[in-house]
Amino acid sequence: MNDKYEAKLLTNWEEVFRQGLLTFWVFVALKDKELDVQGLKDRVEDLTDNSYTAADQTLYRVLRKHYDLELVDYREVPGDGGPKKKLYTLSGLGKKLLQEFTKRNIKPFNQPAINQLIKE
Repeated sequence: MNDKYEAKLLTNWEEVFRQGLLTFWVFVALKDKELDVQGLKDRVEDLTDNSYTAADQTLYRVLRKHYDLELVDYREVPGDGGPKKKLYTLSGLGKKLLQEFTKRNIKPFNQPAINQLIKE
């Protein structure tokens, strides 16, 4: 195999992986904060050391979907001289799902045996 092929495979894997992680990072960012979309975008970038960025429209779609599923709530506040601004939070159900998801899918990465296997 050549380096170009390996890079392409890695890039494809990362794209799929990142798409699946967006909901996780949105939920983590909203767990204990009330944020507008820009604040949410900034917090996700901060939490991931700027390795994860989502477009505003992508965040709006994710928030709308999870609002419809009752996992995210929002309230409207006056905007800065413009339309009302939505401040989003994670609902009680969203917090519960995040906790269960983390227990089942994130905590296994903290096991010493797993850390040893993926250690460089």
